[in-house]
Amino acid sequence: MNEDPKKVKFDLSIFNAINHGPLRQGKYNTTIELELTTGKHLFTSVPAVIGSFFHYKVYGHISIPYSYDSSTGYITICGPDATSGEQLVIHTCLEQHTKMTSQYNSKRFDTTEATPNMWTNFIDSNPTVKQMYQTTIRQVIDTLVNQLLDAGVQGVIQTGSAPVVNPYNFQDYKAMFAPEKADVEQPSLDDLLEVQSIVESTYYGTITWSLNYAFANIIGSTSDPKPQGYSSWIRLWADACNNGYGTTHCSSFNYADGHTPFNCNTTDFVGGHVIPGQSAKSVAKGGTAYIFPICKSHNNNDNVYMSSRYNPVGVVLHNYNQ
Repeated sequence: MNEDPKKVKFDLSIFNAINHGPLRQGKYNTTIELELTTGKHLFTSVPAVIGSFFHYKVYGHISIPYSYDSSTGYITICGPDATSGEQLVIHTCLEQHTKMTSQYNSKRFDTTEATPNMWTNFIDSNPTVKQMYQTTIRQVIDTLVNQLLDAGVQGVIQTGSAPVVNPYNFQDYKAMFAPEKADVEQPSLDDLLEVQSIVESTYYGTITWSLNYAFANIIGSTSDPKPQGYSSWIRLWADACNNGYGTTHCSSFNYADGHTPFNCNTTDFVGGHVIPGQSAKSVAKGGTAYIFPICKSHNNNDNVYMSSRYNPVGVVLHNYNQ
């Protein structure tokens, strides 16, 4: 880590080895240096030779759009399922030729800024190569998050697409985000689209907190729309953060205010509405809330604060309780 508190600096692997047809690409690391001042930023690495295609040199570099909030110590990047134009992108070109360029991210191969040519056609017509590049992007994002947390960033937000509402999960998402909507046994397509639009306006992405990061309950979150037993909020966390699976540990397992032992219920978890810090507080309507899996012992006690020990990834909700 760089000693300058307003910057973080580390090496990041941005290309994996690929030997496919005329492509010979080696593993390549580059130095990342991100400025930690409030606002939006764009880091772009210096292009370097990463391999060869036929007898031409292949150059590559990475661009990382991000924003930093000095009040929270959070960095925000686009996650691997984001579709905005501010995605982390890896760029390649042949012999640094302006017409022989390509760029790709985790969602799709993108040639919108390049005239089709033998280089873009080779990648686009080889699913194996495309998949390897997209896998590399996901690996880069995962490594980037870990490096940032190791360097002292308090949390990394990854913006992303909201969970998809379908007939199987409609009742859960309606209960979470539209409890005032009349119950229906079989939702129509308009019902699905209505709830989907509400979810998309509220769901912002995920956040990874640093180890031992302090957080507390939101006071009055019982007014936030949710079904009895909080079952659907834990489902939202599972769908967005844990590949659809539940958890076997409270996020603050057996910890509260530094006092041990704190007896967590090990079988009954809720999707707790929480905020950073050591004091439970209310959140204004339309504010930001975070969903993490916690035991009911923690969830029912606003007089203690918690610590991120397990399940470091949670959901970020904007337009809270609105």
